Amino acid sequence: MKLMKTVVAGFAALGLSAGAALAEWPEKPINVVVSFKAGGNADITARIAAETFSKELGVPVNVVNKPGGAHIPAVMSVKEAPADGYTIFQFAPPSFMVVPLTRAVPYSPMDDFVPLWAGAFATNALYVRADSPYTTFEEFLEGAKANKLTIGVNNLGAPPNLSAVQLASEFGLEFKTLALKTVPASIAGLVGGQVDVAVGQIATINAFEGEIRPLIILDNNRVPAMEKHLPGVRTVGEAFEGKQAGAWVRGGWAVKAGTPQEIIDKLVAASAAVGTDEFIAGLPAGIDWKFVQGPEAVGKELQVGIDLYSPILDGLGLLHK
Repeated sequence: MKLMKTVVAGFAALGLSAGAALAEWPEKPINVVVSFKAGGNADITARIAAETFSKELGVPVNVVNKPGGAHIPAVMSVKEAPADGYTIFQFAPPSFMVVPLTRAVPYSPMDDFVPLWAGAFATNALYVRADSPYTTFEEFLEGAKANKLTIGVNNLGAPPNLSAVQLASEFGLEFKTLALKTVPASIAGLVGGQVDVAVGQIATINAFEGEIRPLIILDNNRVPAMEKHLPGVRTVGEAFEGKQAGAWVRGGWAVKAGTPQEIIDKLVAASAAVGTDEFIAGLPAGIDWKFVQGPEAVGKELQVGIDLYSPILDGLGLLHK
């Protein structure tokens, strides 16, 4: 499909398509469009990053929330704006991964945008109630094979749901799936007894400590954030050689294709400030950060998500072809 084009050559071409930018850019405020409502993690990270960019660039950097419409209106507001660097899009799994992989949309993340940097990061874990009879993942497997358990996820097609689908496929399980709109709602449903197990993010434990128990991290490779939130909890890759698990939860900023290379270079250079230890230390406890900058490096991150989610969505009959 079109979304799966090789990204590196495409991004290079996009950068070369624009004329030279003015040396004095920026001369006016910059807007960052966020496709989520105010108050959530995406909005919080956008505002913290915007404040840092404002100091680096010397102009106000404003956050504009445009939720709804399967994230498409927010994306299109940036695609339809001038390619002058004054309108930036904050991408996330729905806007740059799940939605364009599952339906026809009037934009291509790879062709219509140039990614500048990625920071926000998350991976998923499988949780049960604190009083659950399943104290280990192996006990859960036995129970899940003997009984069709109900699993809570936030939205069908979202990263936690795709982690649940991959878990079922890798271990030969079958679940009843209950979508509860948000990750906190999924975990609240678990605590309240609506579901037997639920998929949340590794940082979810911070809001429900004492009420839920992590059984396993639904990923292969260990990263420092796992020890921060779930010390000692195994990943699927560590516990079961040959079994695959993973999630693509990344967030960052991108500009419209055709933005002058000089402006892209200035924005990428300014992004170094959101990759410092000082910046990361100032983030809320529930937000994890894995900083990558530059179109080529971030393009590779996007390709990881495409390669991970495409076969899972294809198996569900949801992949747009």
